[in-house]
Amino acid sequence: MHRRAIVAIVLPALLVCGFTLATASSARLVTAEPAGAVTTIRATHSGTAELVLYDDATLSPRQTANPDVSISGQGRLLAFELRRADGGGDDLLGERLPTFAGGGVKVSGSFTPASTCTPSDPLGVQSSCTYRNPKAILLHEGYYHLVVLTDGAPMTITLHLHGQVQQHAAVHVQRSLRTLEATLPERESIGASTVSFGANVPFDAATQTFMLVGARLHKGATFLGATSCSRSDTGAPPPYAYSPACPGGGGESFAWQFGGGVPAGQEGGVAVIGLPGAVLGSTTGIGGSFTDSDGPTYVGGVGVWLAGDELDYFGGWGPVGS
Repeated sequence: MHRRAIVAIVLPALLVCGFTLATASSARLVTAEPAGAVTTIRATHSGTAELVLYDDATLSPRQTANPDVSISGQGRLLAFELRRADGGGDDLLGERLPTFAGGGVKVSGSFTPASTCTPSDPLGVQSSCTYRNPKAILLHEGYYHLVVLTDGAPMTITLHLHGQVQQHAAVHVQRSLRTLEATLPERESIGASTVSFGANVPFDAATQTFMLVGARLHKGATFLGATSCSRSDTGAPPPYAYSPACPGGGGESFAWQFGGGVPAGQEGGVAVIGLPGAVLGSTTGIGGSFTDSDGPTYVGGVGVWLAGDELDYFGGWGPVGS
């Protein structure tokens, strides 16, 4: 979810001893690049890199207009993820949304203080949660794995990591990552209530596939539904390939509702749809459908294929805009 890095200043001699780190996504050892109070990451293609924080770092907790995270460059969906290499919970993620999703950069990560949930019944079926207003995103010192997603054009990520002694660091991707992005156009409609979308691409051996899609729905609709569809066609897909039936493909129903419509203020939005792991590898087509008894309006979508690593944030279903 990624060239040798260049450190912008000379490190103290004590810190220049060869730090190396083996990652799950690489069979070889690579040097972990020190991060700085201002860390600039430049990438001409998707890839990964290893970073080390010598001190705890904090960033603003703002999810939009975050003053400590910027992403610039051309393309539809630009994203990065910085996560602890030892599997700990510290992480930082950001994405520059496509135009149809409103554009702008959204940020998330290991907020502090963190909200907590504990089982409230003996079987652990129900939970009682305490929600706290986060004061910061906290990254503890240690080794981190960076995944960068570009869209076929150079991009620049600038991070303000408060608490780092080193003032500046310039990082480049150390290992290339094969990725592809494709616009998911509107396809066939079924009457006035269902619209399908999707695209087929030449990409094999995917290890992660997901969609970022948007639609406007009616809050008073008596029925709402959405499906996802993955395909491995060797030729042109059949008619209505991404309809709810998903003929010859792998269909997944991921949302439906009878009565009540959409809550006020939520009648439009953007969602991430991760495809089940069982369909990956041979997946060359992804898409789906929206159903609204009062008529849906499809506003756009982009599909992403990755091979060799993943962006955890896009691994499942979750709203990223509204």
